[in-house]
Amino acid sequence: MSKEERYAQILDILRTRGDVTVGYLAKKLFVSPSTIRRDYQELEARGLLHHTYGKATLNYGEEAGLPILLRRKSMPEAKLNIGRRAAELIRDGDIIFIDGSSTALCMVEHLSRFNHLTVVTNGLHALAQLEHFSNLTVYSLGGLRMNNSMALTGQFALENLSRMHIDKCFFSTTGVSTDGRLLAAIEPEETVVSMALSRSNTTVFLCDSSKIGKTYLIELCRIEDVDYVISDADFFDSVKCSEEAKTVFIKA
Repeated sequence: MSKEERYAQILDILRTRGDVTVGYLAKKLFVSPSTIRRDYQELEARGLLHHTYGKATLNYGEEAGLPILLRRKSMPEAKLNIGRRAAELIRDGDIIFIDGSSTALCMVEHLSRFNHLTVVTNGLHALAQLEHFSNLTVYSLGGLRMNNSMALTGQFALENLSRMHIDKCFFSTTGVSTDGRLLAAIEPEETVVSMALSRSNTTVFLCDSSKIGKTYLIELCRIEDVDYVISDADFFDSVKCSEEAKTVFIKA
């Protein structure tokens, strides 16, 4: 197991248990207590957790600072299923926007079957995968690179996106509250997503079950503002929606 894989496992355990001791993690991951202490120091330096007296807890909003390669290791099966179901909503000839989230990235492998598809994205990892599909027309928004998420943001990206028409927008957020607010911890990335939502005919929210019930600083929109939600959880058992809402739920 590499260091990065161990870091991802530590963060996953903290999400589930709330706080853990050095001894517990050492036994769980089959490494020495000194290795776990060094891992704590590295993860704290990255702003992802606090540790005191041998115990660690996640920082508030830790998902926002987690590198995308680690986020891809969180809920991997759910994200793969969500990406597959999301791609089923696409039709040849569509112009789609895919944000820089690890969940939306799981859609990319399913796009090779289309013959006439235009893809707009602010995700550098998505761009890297899309370069292999010569049958697709791909636009990068350009802009400022966010180092952890490898997403493109800022005024340059917003200006480019403001001149585009999007048929379908596929996006995720850091969390969704039980009263139906879609929330984020980092403003620059969500500003781009907000612009994409305003330019799109159809909006599709991609939400694995770990995001449900999580609250963060910035409200992007409400669940009734989107057309589809795709989740591995029975979404509306946990998230309230107005009676007038026409949001369609798709189980992944």
